[in-house]
Amino acid sequence: MSLYQKTPVFLVVACLFSAVLSGLIVTWLIRTIDPKSIASVRRFFGLLFVSTLIWLIPVVISIPFSSFLHGATTNEFVFGGFLAWGFEFVVINGTFLRSPSGSLFIAAVHPVPILLLALSTSIHEYLFPVFSGLIVLLMVAVFLWRIDSVKTKNGISSLEILRAFLKTWVGHEPAELETYFSRYARRDSVTTGVIIAQTGEKRVVLVLPGIHPGPFSPVGSYNLSELIYGELKGPDITPIVLHGTGGHERNVPTNKIASEYAAEVSRFVTTQRPTGKVLMRGPLRSRVGITNITTLAFGKEVLAVVSNSPYRSDDLDPITVSDASGAASELGIRVMVVDAHNSVDGESGPQADITRDGWNGILGRTLQLKEYDFKIGVANSDEIGFKRGADISDGGISVAIFATEYAKCVLVSADSNNATSGLREKIDAEVTALGMSLLDLCTSDTHKLAARNITDRGYFALGEQSSTETILDCIKQLIRIAEGRLAQCDLQVARLQSDVPLIGAESLDDFATLTKNTISMAKTYAKVMIPAFLALLAISLFY
Repeated sequence: MSLYQKTPVFLVVACLFSAVLSGLIVTWLIRTIDPKSIASVRRFFGLLFVSTLIWLIPVVISIPFSSFLHGATTNEFVFGGFLAWGFEFVVINGTFLRSPSGSLFIAAVHPVPILLLALSTSIHEYLFPVFSGLIVLLMVAVFLWRIDSVKTKNGISSLEILRAFLKTWVGHEPAELETYFSRYARRDSVTTGVIIAQTGEKRVVLVLPGIHPGPFSPVGSYNLSELIYGELKGPDITPIVLHGTGGHERNVPTNKIASEYAAEVSRFVTTQRPTGKVLMRGPLRSRVGITNITTLAFGKEVLAVVSNSPYRSDDLDPITVSDASGAASELGIRVMVVDAHNSVDGESGPQADITRDGWNGILGRTLQLKEYDFKIGVANSDEIGFKRGADISDGGISVAIFATEYAKCVLVSADSNNATSGLREKIDAEVTALGMSLLDLCTSDTHKLAARNITDRGYFALGEQSSTETILDCIKQLIRIAEGRLAQCDLQVARLQSDVPLIGAESLDDFATLTKNTISMAKTYAKVMIPAFLALLAISLFY
């Protein structure tokens, strides 16, 4: 009995029942094979909807020809069923399941029963569209094989990366992707700088991590600043996590390693006992090209904050730290270089290199400044019930005031991934109006929200979700609180050496190359597949 001989009601009911049942069966099968797959009933029904539309395209095309081409609609119905089968095969193997053969079988659960129900005993009359459909499946299988043959130097295929990324993005299951990053990881020694100011029983701890936040939530050290902040925060400790130099090549591959590192930093801080008063020099403001460098010296230790604001800023080259450290060593001092990371979308400007000689001059001028006794006061936005937007993470906004008898300078820090251009200058104006100077606006470069927000860059910079007025009002409140807490302190600058695995630049370059090669191959193959599909569709129509 053919498609035409069955009642429309029977076909509609049978197809709907088969589709619903297949959605439940397929989801169960995939989750049984891979419990961490992102497959769900909702997602598979979405796939069924799209594949059904694909199935109907040949049928719709055949309708104008059905009056003079006997069996044209049924032919295209059969051919469309194989198109839907091939599409579901691609999606299941590319996103849900590793096994190509298993994916092909599971992809058949939806279209094959419907085809059998529709054609029943007359299927032998439609052998040519069946044969054409099998050719389509073969082409799809070759396409998936070719795509999966594109691999990184470490043998990770493009489909493996895609499935791992989707598990991370959709299912918040980063283990598989972190395993691939771990294949590239090489152990390296990193230096974490801490400045501890003790005022009575209270401590202010500035942390400059030796590893970098990233690459994105929830992979690796994406939430580095939050981990360190959470480990250190307490009734007697106010932590401020800053951003060091370097980029994503200094990420650790797993969040477990990042958590262990944060715990190590916390243990290190608790072992430090500031025992004496230290005098302060500065701040000294220097400029190299579009770059502002603000230095503050505590004895033989110098804190240097580097900012390009209002010009566009990105991660500083690690060579900057090497040159700064070399220049400091020649002068008999040590330096901690902070990347303020505070202008994400400003105008691009010519970036001049800060050479070793340049650092020598900046640090030398800092040492020539007169030393003064100083006080410190700190406050955090959690204390005033500040409601954070999606541009500010767990550490909130912090203010630290360094005050001598002649002047007060303010360090503003936000647990954010960069800041909008011009925000620093607006904060500077408000701080100046209060009779103080802005040391700088610094962000932690947290990646906790990176890739979780629908923006061009995947995250909201400080000032994009929280209004400028709200941020300025919060900072002014914190300045008043911190100013009321100004007190003499014992201060210690210490450095922690850690041996940790870093993913390095090779993994990032390798994955970028893999993506480029995969897209190129897919485009090339599509130029062959699309004409072939159209030819098979036409032949099935006129057969």
